[in-house]
Amino acid sequence: MGRPKSFDEDAVLDRAIEQFWATGYHAVSVRDLEASTGVLKGSLYAAFGDKRALFIAALLRYASQSADQIRELLAHGETPRDGLEHYLRVRGRDCTGPHRTRGCLLANTAAEVAPHDAEIRAVVGQSFEKLADALVPAIRAAQAQRLINRRHEAKELAAHLVVLVQGMSVVGKTEPDSSLIRSSLRFALTLLNPD
Repeated sequence: MGRPKSFDEDAVLDRAIEQFWATGYHAVSVRDLEASTGVLKGSLYAAFGDKRALFIAALLRYASQSADQIRELLAHGETPRDGLEHYLRVRGRDCTGPHRTRGCLLANTAAEVAPHDAEIRAVVGQSFEKLADALVPAIRAAQAQRLINRRHEAKELAAHLVVLVQGMSVVGKTEPDSSLIRSSLRFALTLLNPD
């Protein structure tokens, strides 16, 4: 019988997320991962597999946490429309704030790794779908209450908002006070105007 693990896998994944996010997948070494997680290579690989498998596990956890954060942002305000506007404004602020240079781990991975790795490309694509799915109930509720327009199907509007936020995260990495982000955010808010 093997020795029991002496670490919390979720906590290790959270620290791995931070390391991959700060450094990028290709630039992270096993030593970096050992230092950032506090777990030696043998134990890391026994728990998660190799570096790539650890990265995929970290991406999946990041996507799940991101979807949870979306649902938390949507809970702000008195109406579902208020929550949607809050979500967009917070994401716009994140994309121009002090941590903007990190971007989004999913967007970073889409650019760095996904073009060359079909499995990671699929994980990123499914993760973006998960983020859109987190928005759909609020959009449908706001449409049912006639608080936002009903010209767009809820899933299509959710997909558009996710793509917009991902684009803002990429543009935000290049400039601290982007007029492109402000303009895109204003346009996105018009999509939420009632019929």
